[in-house]
Amino acid sequence: MDGLVEEHVRTGNLSRHLPGPCAKAVLAVFGSFFLIALLSVPVTTTTSRTRQDEGSNLVVRTTYPRETSMFLPQYLSMRAHPPAGTTVRLRPTPWVAMMVIVVVLGLVDYVFFCRLLCWGRRRAQDSEPDAEPPFA
Repeated sequence: MDGLVEEHVRTGNLSRHLPGPCAKAVLAVFGSFFLIALLSVPVTTTTSRTRQDEGSNLVVRTTYPRETSMFLPQYLSMRAHPPAGTTVRLRPTPWVAMMVIVVVLGLVDYVFFCRLLCWGRRRAQDSEPDAEPPFA
């Protein structure tokens, strides 16, 4: 591995393989968004309650489903040790969809900001090396 790094330094190709400041910024922002999407788990909690009217042999069980999101460790804890009368179910489709959306938007922003804008700037600098920068 060290020989590969030395070769890149010798040939001057090291800058191609190291992420620049734009890529680091996009990775930091969308990495944070991905972490939030990963740790916020969409779940359906179902709480049930039973009641019996006076003088009746009929027992009525009422369930209350509620769609919400939970912190991942809290979901795992409730899944392992559910409170009495409560069930917790994961809704994987919105969870995976949110993570995929964050990844796709991060890649689009990387391509747009870090590749296209910087490529256009480099191309303009290569074609006019002696030109003064605008607004100077």
